[in-house]
Amino acid sequence: MRLDLVERQDLKAFLLKVYGPQVSSWPMNDKVFDLTYVMVSESSKCSDLMDLVPRPIAIGQSPIRYLTKQARSLILRRLKQREQHYAVCVSTAALRMKIKFQMAISGI
Repeated sequence: MRLDLVERQDLKAFLLKVYGPQVSSWPMNDKVFDLTYVMVSESSKCSDLMDLVPRPIAIGQSPIRYLTKQARSLILRRLKQREQHYAVCVSTAALRMKIKFQMAISGI
């Protein structure tokens, strides 16, 4: 199934935020869309794992109180709807996928 004009524009707008102005010359096709889906999926997995990382402890804070608060925060982060990704996860997934995108746009 081919992407319509609005879908191609939305895909290009997203990829412009990730890869910058070089995307302007990229053809927006099904292969690029599929690669974008894989990249977002990888970023989502990374972001889910980042939710498990405790946040830094404030100086002078009680360690027991800190751990209790971190456990509650972790549960709340896991329960909320994931709509955002950590920037480091998106950047890592984008870097990992860049050669695949370049191959897709060159027809390889």
